[in-house]
Amino acid sequence: MVFNNCFYNANSKVVCVDNERLALLQFKQDLRDPANRLSSWVGENCCKWMGVICDNVTGRVSEIHLRNPYIKPVGDYETKAESESEYESEIDAYWRSQLRGKISPALLNLNHLEHLDLSCNHFEGIKIPGFIGSLKNLRYLNLSQSNFGGVIPYQLGNLSRLRYLSLDVAGASAENLQWLSGLPLLKHLVMSGVNLSKAFDWLKVTNNLPSLVELYLSNCELTYIPHLPNINFTSLAILDLSSNNFETMQPGGIFSLGSLVSLDLSFCQLYGSIPAVLRNMTSLRDLNLYYNYFNSTIPNWLYGFNHLEFLNFGFNSLQGELSSDVKNLTSLGALTCHTINLKGHYLDHGESFAT
Repeated sequence: MVFNNCFYNANSKVVCVDNERLALLQFKQDLRDPANRLSSWVGENCCKWMGVICDNVTGRVSEIHLRNPYIKPVGDYETKAESESEYESEIDAYWRSQLRGKISPALLNLNHLEHLDLSCNHFEGIKIPGFIGSLKNLRYLNLSQSNFGGVIPYQLGNLSRLRYLSLDVAGASAENLQWLSGLPLLKHLVMSGVNLSKAFDWLKVTNNLPSLVELYLSNCELTYIPHLPNINFTSLAILDLSSNNFETMQPGGIFSLGSLVSLDLSFCQLYGSIPAVLRNMTSLRDLNLYYNYFNSTIPNWLYGFNHLEFLNFGFNSLQGELSSDVKNLTSLGALTCHTINLKGHYLDHGESFAT
């Protein structure tokens, strides 16, 4: 059985504020808890409750950690080194440990709450409550993979102190991302799985988040990457645009970022030559072009990416030979090709190469 390490034990050295204890009990009352995960939520001192962290001095509730303690198994049991019964047991434990129900507005009484993690639960398609945007002290908000639905509330843009926002919510959507403009301190943004097909401002808005370091927009039904004359998010280091339907990429703009260390364009329906617009990203350590329709040779400029540690262009139709210049990639730890057309002395059975 595999557990997450985020179901924190509480701080027992302080005593909580009574109205915050009552707020947590109201929050609990509106949840369904089939695995009885909140069994410790009894007694007078909520700072001793599992998943609740209080400030060491004031006793105010500062963090709530209610991520599912089980990690959902990926794939099927035939691909894992375990029996069918063990796999089914893990699946069952994961589902039973999911909190359900609704999110109580009693959380608004936690005026000093900085960290809220409700990820990997099952809220059965309800909308993300707009009142969460009134938790003005939040620095960290994680609602990913918890089966929320509907339109993401614009009120989240009121969380001006937020540094981390994870909304990996398949089934949710957003018609625009203008509300993100209210989050100038945001460093980490995950919106993978959210339908952004109507959010034509996605790049314009994220470009104006000056502190942004990591951006994950996988499987968002994006169809093109707009060209921007001016790039502002020069701190961006990780960009995941995988599993969208781009087909082509415009030169310049986001692909002129020299700060990127990780770029994922796998499953993006890209075709033709490996885009020359990538040639300026010489700081890349991780480049994933897996499962596209590239049918060109490997461009010579790619062999100059001497910071690359992981390179994946498997399941394309690359032609020609892998040049001996691959030896110039002195930091490379893994090269994955998985293509029958690529040849070369330095390629091991068309599958992988390691320095």
